[in-house]
Amino acid sequence: MEAVLRGIAIIGLTLMAATATAATVRGTVMLPPEPRPADHDAHWRVENGVLAVGPRVPDPRLDVIVVLEGAPAGKTQLPNATVDMHGLRLDPRVSVIPVGGTVEFKNDDRVPHTLYVEKATTLMPPAPTPAGQARTQKFYAAGEYRVRDEEFPHIDGTVLVVQTPYVARLDDKGAFKLDVPEGKYTLKVYYRDRWAVTQALEVTAHSTEVNVQVPAATAAGAKP
Repeated sequence: MEAVLRGIAIIGLTLMAATATAATVRGTVMLPPEPRPADHDAHWRVENGVLAVGPRVPDPRLDVIVVLEGAPAGKTQLPNATVDMHGLRLDPRVSVIPVGGTVEFKNDDRVPHTLYVEKATTLMPPAPTPAGQARTQKFYAAGEYRVRDEEFPHIDGTVLVVQTPYVARLDDKGAFKLDVPEGKYTLKVYYRDRWAVTQALEVTAHSTEVNVQVPAATAAGAKP
């Protein structure tokens, strides 16, 4: 009986210790001002009944990814991703999966798309995806993979393959939240097709606040 009670006590202390190491990171990512289009820039809008009308000005915060790297990942698993092709665009334009994860590309347009990974066609060669069908692709190594479309060269997206489960997107106010163990991390912000910010971050008990400013020079030098 004494051994049983001792075992229960040990389990209780272990659970209390695990709970004590849990922490929350709250933060805000501030982006540089978007360049204003020239006054003479304009586009005709002609609805053809085949393609959906895309957003006029996509919110740049939709493509921002925040990750924390460095501490043991535990048993938390980052899920696979789904990318919808509609309105001649990829949605989301930036998706995140774990190493060995899979992305499903669903063609919701009424025209075929021929996607491939730029500079890595041996991994994902061009292959047609008819309207209403889907294509899946597995990614085995960490990195950034740029996805293009042979049929429509203006279409592009990015698949981020990461080795950490601590990933967040911004809300409509530019804020994010991550529940992680206490420890020392590297905070990284992905914006405009590159890791725009990399900084050390120590997460302490309960809650850690962080404000991140993406420099304008980084945004200006990003890929088109």
